[in-house]
Amino acid sequence: MIILCSNGLSSPALRRAAGKYVKPGGRAALVVTADPEYREKNYHVERLKEELGSLGLAVDIFDFDFQPPEALSRYDVVELMGGNPYYLLHSIQKHSAREALGQAAARGLLAGVSAGALVLGPSLGLIDRYSPEMNTVGLGGLKALGLTDVEILPHYSRFHTRYERFEERCREYENEKGCKVIRLDDGEGVLVGDRVEEIRSPLRVRVAGVDFRNPVIAASGTFGFGREYGEMYPLSELGGISCKGITLHMRPGNPPPRVTETPGGMLNAVGLQNPGVDHFIEKDLPWLSQQGTRIIANLAGSTVEDYCLTAQKLNSAAVDMVELNISCPNVKEGGVQFGVTAGGVEGITKAVRKVCKKPLVVKLSPNVTDISEMALAAESAGADAVSLINTLTGMRIDIHTRRPIIRNNTGGLSGPAVLPVALRMVWQTAQKVKIPIIGLGGISSPEDAVEMLLAGASAIQVGTAIFTDPYAPLKIARGLEEYMEKNGIGTISELTGGVRPW
Repeated sequence: MIILCSNGLSSPALRRAAGKYVKPGGRAALVVTADPEYREKNYHVERLKEELGSLGLAVDIFDFDFQPPEALSRYDVVELMGGNPYYLLHSIQKHSAREALGQAAARGLLAGVSAGALVLGPSLGLIDRYSPEMNTVGLGGLKALGLTDVEILPHYSRFHTRYERFEERCREYENEKGCKVIRLDDGEGVLVGDRVEEIRSPLRVRVAGVDFRNPVIAASGTFGFGREYGEMYPLSELGGISCKGITLHMRPGNPPPRVTETPGGMLNAVGLQNPGVDHFIEKDLPWLSQQGTRIIANLAGSTVEDYCLTAQKLNSAAVDMVELNISCPNVKEGGVQFGVTAGGVEGITKAVRKVCKKPLVVKLSPNVTDISEMALAAESAGADAVSLINTLTGMRIDIHTRRPIIRNNTGGLSGPAVLPVALRMVWQTAQKVKIPIIGLGGISSPEDAVEMLLAGASAIQVGTAIFTDPYAPLKIARGLEEYMEKNGIGTISELTGGVRPW
């Protein structure tokens, strides 16, 4: 039995599929082809060992440079790790390991991870179209091991953002070779035995025509442009990132102090500090677009003209969606926020919709009389989705100085304390609009996320929780999948709007 996967047995669905062919108490060989120093520091080695260990297997590191391929006969499971597919295939050929790997598939379970999955298939021809520069070993032919005739494309979403004409070139390859390439995102795989079974992530969700590998998005203002968090874990494990709010020109933000704790949350008045849209496109997007996650540009401004000009600059940028932050003061209207009246919401949405070529999400303020009416106004003006709620206006006072703690006097309240308000508003809005809702406000656990989806959200954003636990979005995504597995839920979309009011 062979299982081909994008990034290991990293989802319950994949571990469940592999578990059918694994006997607890057995032994697994994790085959790596890297120098010892890199191997010891490689995050993925430990992760893959843990995944195999979760199946009740004792795991050994195996390297063809130090151990003969015949020694694989002692193992019940063999997992071929990823890396450079050319180097990996070269190493297998150099050590005549093809037969040993074939015997592993016939005897038990042979798993190929990313590059490991590519070399088990018929050819490296497709990957050679995108990354011929990876052939640093001067591999002469592109014929792979051919232990299966199934061709996959791992990390599909990540590659999709990295290469131009990606999908078009993939289809061209299929037409030329008369084959079908199975596109896999992380957490997905293909089980190859008597038949071919695709194992897809139950967390996949589509919002406004954009596919997300899971419904968990890092909220704007809490994740910057992702660089700091990218040092902790692959950003491809997120459904998406709503970037720090960007404006037409650079903004220094409000004077400090501009953040303070509150019971059950925090108060902030950062003031949209950002480097401006040109800097974002030139300096931040090139790196961010290679991280394999959906990118949502959060757009703010002080005038309608600012919003429109910024949106136009983003039309040709590598972002998947634009999120319109309308909780901004309209300086031409005396500082009144764009988002506090239905007319204001409709006007700014309609203006941006005329010039914006990306899917448009309007982020709604909760500081209104009826947020569902604001959502209807956004929908009627052409919004593809709405996100809610933005922060609630709040205040803290230093009793010793008798001054507000925040220099701006008031700020935006976020965190667990606002969850009940956010849930109520999402539920009310879901009764009114037909476009998708991205729910946010106080989500800090998988249970909170389930509540938000049941209230009517198609996807969620996690914000303040990231400050106390940078891994919160990943834990929430994993918790959602565990909840679905425990409750027999096939796809995450089944939860959306599933609340049963009294």
